[in-house]
Amino acid sequence: MSPSTRRSAASLGVNVGLVALFVLGCAGAPSPGGDDVSDGDVDAAVGADAPGTDVADARDPDPRPYSATPAGCDDAPADLYVTPAGLPPLTPAQRGAIVRCVLGPELDAAQAQAAAEEAGASIVTTSGVRVVKVAYRTVRGDGSPAVTTATVWLPLVPRAQPVPVALVARSTSGIADACAPSRGELPLPELGLPFASHGLAAIAPDFAGLGNEGVHAYLDNREAAAQLFDGVRALRALVGGTIGDPVLALGYSQGGGVVLSAQALEHELTGARTLRAAVAIAPQWPTRPGSFGYERVLRDPDMITGVAGLAPPTVTVLRQYGWFANRRGIEHAADTFPLAQRGALVDQIERLCTIELGAALGTQQPRVRDFVDEGFRVAMLACLDGTAGCVEPAASFHAWMVANVVRADPAGARVLVVQGLGDQVMPAASEAACVVAKLRTEGVTPEVCSDTFGTHDSVLERKIEHAVAWAEAVAFGDVAAPTCASTFLPPCSP
Repeated sequence: MSPSTRRSAASLGVNVGLVALFVLGCAGAPSPGGDDVSDGDVDAAVGADAPGTDVADARDPDPRPYSATPAGCDDAPADLYVTPAGLPPLTPAQRGAIVRCVLGPELDAAQAQAAAEEAGASIVTTSGVRVVKVAYRTVRGDGSPAVTTATVWLPLVPRAQPVPVALVARSTSGIADACAPSRGELPLPELGLPFASHGLAAIAPDFAGLGNEGVHAYLDNREAAAQLFDGVRALRALVGGTIGDPVLALGYSQGGGVVLSAQALEHELTGARTLRAAVAIAPQWPTRPGSFGYERVLRDPDMITGVAGLAPPTVTVLRQYGWFANRRGIEHAADTFPLAQRGALVDQIERLCTIELGAALGTQQPRVRDFVDEGFRVAMLACLDGTAGCVEPAASFHAWMVANVVRADPAGARVLVVQGLGDQVMPAASEAACVVAKLRTEGVTPEVCSDTFGTHDSVLERKIEHAVAWAEAVAFGDVAAPTCASTFLPPCSP
């Protein structure tokens, strides 16, 4: 299957074809020790409604020399997704502690280049790459303890020491455990291999609840950004003090929104600003509570699901299910769905990845009223309109959506927004153009690279080389950042 064909089977940007697990084992990297502090103390330290503000690097010097083959990995591949019992309480020092590790394949430079090219990223490699899968400790959006699995790419020949870090944010894959990208035999090669094969250590979290216990908090900006930055601490726990700071971040679709949130929240979450470049490709970043077609869906209960497009119905059910499961309890996860459809929708969400879920919604819940409860829909519209009738649970969900629109950091990383003008999932006018307008209003002047013929499925493959070159040039300053042939975006039209 060609790269473009393979990617077209994964709208909202996910490749669901890679599902094989590693058959190689690893000897679990040791986790830092914990002290006798309760999880409640963690909430007090990091804030009950935020993932944390004190995870800046305060590590002791680690004498371990750099090695792309971490010592001690011996976990079975399937165990990656099973959090060990009896972990010590989560303290700030425990953020990033590794609890599982699976050693993956080692690719020489030619193999890394071939794998990236097969996935659609034509790059010239300077290093071989070791792939490792880990599970590390982190926090949820409300500050509670969590574990996320992740894919790590370690260069055989580092660009420098300490080894600079690239943060990678994956696209929407769904909520079902089988949809975790790290379950693939060689996950996300088009995103991780370009940087690792140029000498950076790269990490891409699945995000807590996807693949392991719990439910993924889909589109929770603060949670995802906190887990992304905790990935740096996980790299240091895995490899040692030879791992440096995160200097660039790149994400696609949902991951593009995560990267923009990381730019906005880096100083708040880490106390530092080390990111220099943030690349958001076809970003799914809320600029308003009604982003991603949500308001349009709510205002027309008789709209045919297929006419609404793949993204709005899928985003609607995944975001509502994830928020209610995490903030109200799993027994309330389906509260926003029509009573007659709850069983079917829960089965679809917990079993199907993005494309299959979108198809199932189109056939089994053919109209909006089939996947949004009428009382909840009316209350949400009242919340959006600021009128009477904004009652629970819609009021709390709406309040979170408002708070989830985070402000960009004018002193933070430089930003590149890459957008296909033919994007049918995150349309340029209603999403990317509004993202750019929001960034400018908040004091960040992003660079724009648009593609007249790029769709949501194809823009990553068409523009990844430009994105990688721009990110590395801005991060390291050794060459001029490349310019894009087109910077056109239509006016923002929410």
